[in-house]
Amino acid sequence: MKIQENFYFNSQFNDGRIQAIKLFFFHHAVPLILYTLITFIMVLLPIGFNLSGKYIGHGEVVFWSNYFWWFDYAVTQLFVNPLHDSYLFYPLGLDMVDSIFPFILFIPVTHIFGSVVSYNIYVLFTFIFAGYGMFLLCNHLFRDSYIAFISGLIFAFFPFHFGAALGHIHSLSIMWIPFFVLFFLKMYEEPTFSNAVMSGLFFAINALTSWTIAVMLTIFIFIFLLVKFKRIFERNFFVCFTLFTVFSLIMMSPGLYVISKNYFFNPDMVKSLGENIYYSADPLAFVTPSPIHPLLSPFSEDIYAQFTGNISENIMFIGYSVIVLSFIGFISNRKNAIFRLFGISLAVFFILSLGPCLHFNGIWRFTEENLTIILPGIITYYLPFYNMIRVPSRYDIMIMFCFAIIAGLGLQTLIAKYQIISRKKFIFSAFISLIILCEFAAIMPSQKVQPIPEFYFNASHDGNFLILEIPFCRIGSPNSNETMRRYYEYQKVHQKKMFGGYWSRITPTYDQIIHSDPILSQLILGYHEIINSSIENPLLYLNKEYGVKYVVIHTDLVENETLHELRQYLGDSYYSDNSVSSDPLIVYRIFTSEEHEYTNTEKEIHLQFTGGWHYLEHWNGSSTRWISNDANISVYTNKNESANLSFKTQSFSEPRTLMVYADETLFLQQKILPSMTEVSVQIPLKTGKNNIRLYVPEGCESPSDIPELQNEDTRCLSIAIQNFTIS
Repeated sequence: MKIQENFYFNSQFNDGRIQAIKLFFFHHAVPLILYTLITFIMVLLPIGFNLSGKYIGHGEVVFWSNYFWWFDYAVTQLFVNPLHDSYLFYPLGLDMVDSIFPFILFIPVTHIFGSVVSYNIYVLFTFIFAGYGMFLLCNHLFRDSYIAFISGLIFAFFPFHFGAALGHIHSLSIMWIPFFVLFFLKMYEEPTFSNAVMSGLFFAINALTSWTIAVMLTIFIFIFLLVKFKRIFERNFFVCFTLFTVFSLIMMSPGLYVISKNYFFNPDMVKSLGENIYYSADPLAFVTPSPIHPLLSPFSEDIYAQFTGNISENIMFIGYSVIVLSFIGFISNRKNAIFRLFGISLAVFFILSLGPCLHFNGIWRFTEENLTIILPGIITYYLPFYNMIRVPSRYDIMIMFCFAIIAGLGLQTLIAKYQIISRKKFIFSAFISLIILCEFAAIMPSQKVQPIPEFYFNASHDGNFLILEIPFCRIGSPNSNETMRRYYEYQKVHQKKMFGGYWSRITPTYDQIIHSDPILSQLILGYHEIINSSIENPLLYLNKEYGVKYVVIHTDLVENETLHELRQYLGDSYYSDNSVSSDPLIVYRIFTSEEHEYTNTEKEIHLQFTGGWHYLEHWNGSSTRWISNDANISVYTNKNESANLSFKTQSFSEPRTLMVYADETLFLQQKILPSMTEVSVQIPLKTGKNNIRLYVPEGCESPSDIPELQNEDTRCLSIAIQNFTIS
């Protein structure tokens, strides 16, 4: 009898283990394997399987690859905080405000295989886990693996995801959304500690992966709370929701601190309303096949050419099969709780994606009087943090997330109505999947890894210093994409700090730093400053002030006339590196003070703008700067001496008084007319730093405030300065 009982117990135990293995296999292993195979076919096959020699996508892929390198290098080599990249935008550095989690998660991959492979694997990872996460969520909602699998296909491979994969990692990283929603819904259904913690964890992961997606998820949470308003104050759920909020804030606090600091103290974090309008979704795009579809692109390219924005932001195609399935889901499930939540969410995100005003076929001004149709999306531009989403079309991520679930409702209706079961269900699901994948197919562009000139390999073994690359890498410059593509790739080899970088939200602030130095402004920005510099050796100055050891000119990116001027300015002590024919270099090696006969007793006066100056202009070939009513310039000298300060100036609009101070002592008070006048004054200079202040007591005016000028310039102007000289 006892033997029979043991046999029965062991049989039950074994049956339980077999059931658990089957459950894991069909609910986890099989969908993961299938999504991986489909990702390889849909994403990797069209561009080949060269993960180390090519990037999936183009352009900004090098930008993100450099960040993968930086996190690995900072953590494993420098042992410093990777959330501040001190190797770009020297001397300011760059706070890593977005996509922190992917770079940390992939440090082992980057360290072993390099940043190119790491980036490519991450792109593939977003497709695989977006499908897998949506499979888990929809299997929880529908209790049907076939429906869940198709919903996962819709969310993983919808066309906007392919567009984002061209080079926008923060809108590419959609895979954690369904994991958060799954545990958030579980927390509502079963308000337990574990569900609250898991939903908080995945919200934090989403936020640290993409603040854009975090903002979208907060909108989803608000919608959820409104839809479920009757139950949200029930004790168990309210306690769990509070725990979820606190835990997610704690988990994302390092990134939240960085993004908050930049949001409140960096005025460039919020872009103009014009950019919001430019990157708004066009309703026609939702029903127009992707312009990178292998068969349908010839029919859609001309339509997409009319849209505002760019190809990585305006591919909004829903898919005709998804529209049909979602319509069936809408007709048959209007009172369903799942539809109510995700249907309302879909409507909200669709409206927000259209931006501040309606577009249609690329037109958003509809009459000769520039009539625009204002939409509710304009509200988000004036809401703190929400206004950091400068691209309303990115709300398509949540639109397709909702469509994937509503299409699942449509599938559920069809399967129940026509009693599609067993083998028929498999064939039906495979057929629907094939149709969806055919509609969503895309030929992804790829980009070869930039070959590295020999100089950068040699520089990697040459100590700790800065490299100054010419032309300057900055958004808005004529060669901004090409300089980023080269310099960011090269930095991963030479591993040195560099001036400049590629990030629009720092450019105006950083330009002020560069503009304030007469040598950097001339070399980097190509501007001949209003300051007539007395620095005789610009190369040695760069070494002393910034630690620059090499100045590298990329001759194919510089006009012949500019190259001639640079060589005249820097001298003939350089060598050429033609090891990469597509990027011939001129390299100036700067000898340090110990290697050079230079001594600190040489007479040099350095000048630096420190506040109150507007950007550089050129008036008939003369470099000119306007000032507000109070501008300062720092003067550095290595001895006590008397100097003559001279410059040309004219006032804005009407005569104004100019007062010149040296270290708070007034040395000149003179009336300045609206025509060019020469000013000269003798001032004493002490060893070290001296402050020269130009003050206009009448104040300054904006041209836009003077109606008769019909000028939109909002700068506050008092006097203009040319040929600023201290001798």
